[in-house]
Parts: sequence; C-alpha cells; structure tokens
Amino acid sequence: MKTLISLFIALSASTSIASVTRLVCIPSQNDDVRIEVLFNKAINPKTPFIGSYSFGATLIVKEKGFSKSYTNSNVRISPETYYSDISLRGDAEGVYLRLYPQFQGSEFSHYTGQLFVNDLETRDYFNFRDSGMGPGFSCK
Repeated sequence: MKTLISLFIALSASTSIASVTRLVCIPSQNDDVRIEVLFNKAINPKTPFIGSYSFGATLIVKEKGFSKSYTNSNVRISPETYYSDISLRGDAEGVYLRLYPQFQGSEFSHYTGQLFVNDLETRDYFNFRDSGMGPGFSCK
C-alpha cells in the first residue's frame, strides 16, 4: 500500500511539473530579445486543449537595452488547423504565435515556436519564424 501511495504522488508530481502557466523564450537569431507567454490557466503540453477549444494568453516581447516592451493581452491560443498557415508571411497583420511542445521519450522537455507580430496600432514588428538555423525561438 505504501508503494502505491508513493507511485500516485510521483505521478501527480510529474503531471504538475509538466503543466506550465508561463514561458520565457529566446529567439534563435537574436538572444537580446525575451519573449514571455503568460497563459490564463495551467497548460499540460501533452493535452493542451482538453476541456476547452481555446484559451487566452498575454504576450510580452522585451529587448535588452530598451525600456519599452511590446505587450498584447488579447492573444487567443487554439489548435492549429492548417500547417501551412499564410498568416506567418511578412505582409500579414496581427499577432501569430505557434508553440510546439518538445518531448524526450514521453517526458515533456521544452517548447519551441514561431512568432510574427505586425501590429499596425502600436507600430510594432517582430519576425521570429523558423529558419534553416532552427526554430524561431526556444522556451525554458
């Protein structure tokens, strides 16, 4: 019985460790920029959309040496419907964020992703898309 309880606690701990509410990401091409994604609920990378089709997040992009940062608290995260989404092109308007959970075996290790921001209201532009050198950004 004692082993069963320990196993249950270990499984509970590993599930709660895998859930994330905040990501801090560094672009592959520019390590002077920090991308933060703050989810409005804990997200399990193995099953992010169980119980809801979409959820909210806040996106913050900070550049070292600059006091101003870009913040958008109206980001909606939903399942990807088309892999070749044209919204990540250079002429699209808005905020486009893709997150890809990475696993080592069956254990979650980190996120990678892509970010494209062309916000005409605030006149902010960021382009951290995948390139031949790797993913657009990697998160801790």
